[in-house]
Amino acid sequence: MKLTLSTKEAFIMLPANYQQLKDKLSEKIDPKRLITNPLQLLAYGTDASFYRLTPKIVVQVHSEEEAVEVIRLTGEMNIPVTYRAAGTSLSGQAITDSVLMVATHKWKRYSILDDGLKIKLQPGITGSRANIFLAPYGRKIGPDPASINAAMIGGIASNNASGMCCGTSQNSYKTIADIRIVLYDGTILDTSDEKSKVSFSEKHPEIIKEIIQLRDDIKADDILYERIKRKFKIKNTTGYSINALVDYEDPFDIIKHLMIGAEGTLAFISDLTYSTVIDEKFKACALMIFETVEKACEAVPLLKESPVSAVELLDRDSIRSVENDPDAPEYFSKLPETACVLLVEIQGNEKSEIEQKEADIRRLVSPIPTIQPYIFTSDPKEYNFNWRARKGLLSSVGGLRKTGTTCMIEDVAFPIPRLAEACVALKKLFKELEYNDAALFGHALDGNLHIVFSQDFSTPSEVERYSQMMDGLADIVVNKFDGSLKAEHGTGRNMAPFVEKEWGEAAYKIMVRIKDLFDPHKLINPGVLINPNPKIHLENLKPLPQVNEIVDKCMECGFCEPNCVSEGLTLSPRQRIVIVREISRLKEAGDNPQRLQQMLKDSKYYSNETCATDGLCALLCPVKIDTGKFIKDLRHNEAGNTSKKVAAFIGNHMAGITSAGRVGLNVVNFSHMVLGDTLMGAIAGGMRTVSGNTIPKWNKDMPKGARKIAHSIANPGQTDKVVYFPSCINRTMGKSNGYEKGDLELTRKTEELLIRAGFTIIYPKGLNSLCCGMAFSSKGLKEEGSRKLKELEEALYQASEGGKYPILFDMSPCFYTFHDSYTNKDIKIYDPIEFMLKFVMTKLTVKKPRDVVSVFPVCSVKKIGMEQHLYKLAQMCSKKVTMVESNCCGFAGDRGFTYPELNKHGQRYLQEQIPVNCKDGYSTSRTCEIGLSEYSDINFKSIFYLIDEVTK
Repeated sequence: MKLTLSTKEAFIMLPANYQQLKDKLSEKIDPKRLITNPLQLLAYGTDASFYRLTPKIVVQVHSEEEAVEVIRLTGEMNIPVTYRAAGTSLSGQAITDSVLMVATHKWKRYSILDDGLKIKLQPGITGSRANIFLAPYGRKIGPDPASINAAMIGGIASNNASGMCCGTSQNSYKTIADIRIVLYDGTILDTSDEKSKVSFSEKHPEIIKEIIQLRDDIKADDILYERIKRKFKIKNTTGYSINALVDYEDPFDIIKHLMIGAEGTLAFISDLTYSTVIDEKFKACALMIFETVEKACEAVPLLKESPVSAVELLDRDSIRSVENDPDAPEYFSKLPETACVLLVEIQGNEKSEIEQKEADIRRLVSPIPTIQPYIFTSDPKEYNFNWRARKGLLSSVGGLRKTGTTCMIEDVAFPIPRLAEACVALKKLFKELEYNDAALFGHALDGNLHIVFSQDFSTPSEVERYSQMMDGLADIVVNKFDGSLKAEHGTGRNMAPFVEKEWGEAAYKIMVRIKDLFDPHKLINPGVLINPNPKIHLENLKPLPQVNEIVDKCMECGFCEPNCVSEGLTLSPRQRIVIVREISRLKEAGDNPQRLQQMLKDSKYYSNETCATDGLCALLCPVKIDTGKFIKDLRHNEAGNTSKKVAAFIGNHMAGITSAGRVGLNVVNFSHMVLGDTLMGAIAGGMRTVSGNTIPKWNKDMPKGARKIAHSIANPGQTDKVVYFPSCINRTMGKSNGYEKGDLELTRKTEELLIRAGFTIIYPKGLNSLCCGMAFSSKGLKEEGSRKLKELEEALYQASEGGKYPILFDMSPCFYTFHDSYTNKDIKIYDPIEFMLKFVMTKLTVKKPRDVVSVFPVCSVKKIGMEQHLYKLAQMCSKKVTMVESNCCGFAGDRGFTYPELNKHGQRYLQEQIPVNCKDGYSTSRTCEIGLSEYSDINFKSIFYLIDEVTK
């Protein structure tokens, strides 16, 4: 009988040498982290650039030992390997069609050294997290790229990323103290360890010898020596950091600085130590608006001589991309078409210092008139908008592009005295090639401009137009201004063909010698930075087919990923969009039905079922893409008539459904009491396994059923009245076993608390049939969700007598769902946190504050900006408050029961954040509290319990 491979087996067959590599790696690395599934390969292999290569194997390494094994084996087997962290790189330096080694999760260790003067970091820590670690010391890392919330240390250092304030004086090159690297043969060099340096010298004397020779060769060439010194006076990341061979004598100092900006082409960075910089206490910024770009550029040299910390240039097209933001100043939309804005930042440790700096700046720039007076502001709303808008410009400008086109960014630098002239030359090039949407913005103090424009790669003529743009840009930057073709985004594949053009033959040969020295077999991130192919920047271009208007503006920057609970478990928002784009492309092409069917099958779990749909991704996305909303839309399109009929039945019989839920929970709770945790867990787990995971997961924090609310009013006759809407979850779920013996279920506890605060409590008519609709809309059943929400809106309007009385929701997710969609603004609705602060805490006295508590802001709290209000409320009730740092908890309504791995993944760092002497945690969502309790070993419940306890 002839044996045939299944579709999936045939689909993931590896070339023989790659299969052999995978087999060998599986002896030391968990096979689950050796990814060969086509969907995951495509998703994990994508970066923020406009290039696409799909790896054959993705290896998720969790330790240096594993990294050494991957590097050693790929070297022995002559297989190329690329190192990667967050994948926010813009120039194609983090993609491969071979082996992709990802060092993110489990690469989070850090050490504060010398009382904050230094910090040792592993490559998987984001720049913003590093600054959080340093905040208590009044310090921060030097590099401050716009992507700092998503970009990780490995990439920040490997690209010598800089940013708004750091310029060339505080970038990675200038602030690196030490580095630990793994070379092509698995050799480890730690420049902070003298023994390691001695060992390295003995094992690789040829590297030390050649480094010294390179240094001496440059010194012997006066023209080259002076050119290197001059070129690096402005930002420059074109090619290798050959200024290391000019700036340093010691071979190890040279090596560690060569690694900065090498884009992972010389060695793997296992950890890195930065010398930190001062994080000034006080900050203010101003928007200086000039009549033209030329006028703005005339002001830059004056500002360079003033006590500014940053000067960002934004042309009119950049401003247009953010002028419709709710926080944008009204005058943005009325600015003349020629206008140009300089965002100017000042910093100081004293307010008086800020005032003096402002006076100095005004005096120095007074010769250049502005369109309108400018004000230096420290107001959090205005200040944060100014910098949020600037940091998100790449994506917000890209968000204006035509669907199906690619958002392009080029990153150049010019001598500051010629910045105005360069801007004019660039604008002329845009006009000649009809790039009418091109925008200019960047770090004016460093002569560093970012050029953003949309590009259609669907036809040969459009690819040729892009080629002309690149040739024209190179001519302007190199031949006319002797500037930098890459200032801070790295060379990658994008600018590799132009490295020799910018640097000249002598410098380029030095770079080739550096590459050959550290990568003698040409296996480490090949094709990046040094590439003999003059057309490599025009190859392997990423397709961006139209999918859905919710996500079509995504440029796959990855800014969303730190807020996604499923990132690292299945897919991130960016990766979900990558997959749905590929499915769309395959459907349109019709040339690979096997791949399409496998993608559709695998995406059901990876993309759909494990998406929490919490919408937190939109908070970090510069163009506010809510991938959760897109997944809900996908679920809606896939929902059949049967699902819709079942939803309608449940919606019409909500009272009966919640009643049955209470009975079921009591039965389960009784079994738990009889059997105990261990036996109950074993039986329930076995039943779930036998059912193919269709039976929801049981855990010890599952509550008993709640009591039915039978009355319509409580504590009548009071002057103050409140309409209380208990969610259907809280009407169904009572206490968990971890609650105090004397505790009441939440609905009764809330009633008791409100009565003590002197309220008459009004329940809406038909309470037990009411629902906010979230349970339906989250599953894509938007029609029933909308119907239930409208039904609730009418009931609340009637109960509040047309908005006369405030309305309290006892769960933040229910409040957010209602708040996001209700139309009758006469009614006054309140999240549980806001209501307690505004109406309850003003009437009760805290008598017995807790010593320490933990609080967890659920997704909806973050989306409505109530995090600090929750913290403030907890501080009123406890001497010490720990705010749990996390994105979504992963319970996601009922997915903590049906896909418990999502909740487990979301809570993987929870327990370590709970103080040793903390016994209780508080939040504002019942289902989230169940998952929090399971993974923290303390009991989480509504913050109403804390308020009630400390005010009695």
